[in-house]
Amino acid sequence: MSREMKENGEATPAQTEIERIYRERRSGFLAWAERHGADAATAEEVVQDAFGKAIANASALSFIEDMAAWIFTAMRNRLTDLWRGEDARRRAGLVDLPADILAEIAEASGVDVHDTLVCDEIEEALETAIEALPAEQRQVLRSQAIDGITFRELSEQTGVPIDTLMARKRRAVKKLAAALEYWMEDV
Repeated sequence: MSREMKENGEATPAQTEIERIYRERRSGFLAWAERHGADAATAEEVVQDAFGKAIANASALSFIEDMAAWIFTAMRNRLTDLWRGEDARRRAGLVDLPADILAEIAEASGVDVHDTLVCDEIEEALETAIEALPAEQRQVLRSQAIDGITFRELSEQTGVPIDTLMARKRRAVKKLAAALEYWMEDV
């Protein structure tokens, strides 16, 4: 990072501060981003983007008193942007249901999970059914099954007991299976 930051052989005080924060706090920032991001690669991207913005704007940031807080805010904003992008894709009907969740719902409704054409159509029908779920069940299903958040993490985030979250997911899967059975009758 030092080589990239130095212009004309000298680093500005802001660049030196950013470099120090990178060396000392990168692993903590990365751990936070991994806990709040989709995966390790996304976390790494978020950290690199934040530090890249800091370096690119070092001269304008020279007045910032807490550079680490500024970098953390940039990370949080980048994650929010990524989440909003995922949410927009979902609202547009683009949902990546994991294969095991699709199989679980299909099996509960009696569908042959090996029929790929049917599974593709099921995924489309399920998005409509997911939108019709009560908000609490939809949140648990999306958070746990689609976003990969564990029940424990979701419980810590929401304050709802793990058993309640598991029951909400079970009810959601049953409702989706019933919706799928209804959809199959129309097909």
